[in-house]
Amino acid sequence: MSSAAPPPCGSRQAPGSPLACRLPRIVDAAAILVFCGSAAGLLSAWHWLFDLTTHFRQYWFYAAAGGLLAALVFRRRPAAVILLAAVVFNGLDLAGSWLPPPPNRDPAGSESVFLISMNVRRINRDTAAAISYLRARQPDVAAVIEVDGRWARSLEGLGDLFPHRVIVPRPDNFGIAVLSRCPLADTRVVEFSASGYPSIVATVRHESGDFRLIATHPYPPFDASAWATLNEHLAGVAAEAARGPLPSVVVGDLNATPWSHPFRRLLESGGLVDTALGRGVQATYHAGQPAPRIPIDHVLVPPATQVLRREVGPANGSDHFTVEAEVVLP
Repeated sequence: MSSAAPPPCGSRQAPGSPLACRLPRIVDAAAILVFCGSAAGLLSAWHWLFDLTTHFRQYWFYAAAGGLLAALVFRRRPAAVILLAAVVFNGLDLAGSWLPPPPNRDPAGSESVFLISMNVRRINRDTAAAISYLRARQPDVAAVIEVDGRWARSLEGLGDLFPHRVIVPRPDNFGIAVLSRCPLADTRVVEFSASGYPSIVATVRHESGDFRLIATHPYPPFDASAWATLNEHLAGVAAEAARGPLPSVVVGDLNATPWSHPFRRLLESGGLVDTALGRGVQATYHAGQPAPRIPIDHVLVPPATQVLRREVGPANGSDHFTVEAEVVLP
């Protein structure tokens, strides 16, 4: 007695719902979409839209891994091969974030520097939470982003804790401040691009040795013109970081993730490394939603720096989480 072959999906005699019949094809289409979205970053140097896809590298990885599982369940071999390639491609790009960092070799007698990067969000009315946080944490140096007149007045109230301050308020989202417990020298307010947005460059007289601090906040890459401005701005930051004998530390909301073209160029040209390496994808924006969150607030240091601690702190009413880093500079 022989049994007949089952009717093809979609025929009147086929069992199952129409959605169940379409799922394998959905997996195939998703495989192509995820692969193209993942690979678009290879062209990030050529167009802002391609570069935009790199900001979501971890989400492309999760989508590829989930799609690969679905392709194996539905036995869609071509889709599985495509998604496996996407998993590998995204995984390699994320390896620096996930692989364990080298062990700390804190030199005997050396003093660490405690740094904070903090985008307070200009329209955030809860200045008390941010001020209390800074008083509780007492960093050596803090870069505060999106400082307007109201925030400037609140920060001036921290004069007992941070006797050395440079505050450049603006009515838009690009005011900036540096608060320091250590003396500051050679302080300059610099414009790294034609946007005219200020950055602060100063020599920090820390007991472990002087270093150059660059606190900055470029315009976000919302279109081709803004992306060109971001590239110009971060190229200027890189040139400043590479100048002179002092070790340079870059802090602030850079509006760029570790996988984007402008960020990679900044590290390469400025001779810098990301303090988040080996500590996972420490996303800082948007604090008000669970996903997608991307890491655009940074503390960058010279390659020989020992990173003792690097964490994401509270939002304090902002749409950005703070970044804390404790380092021993070379």
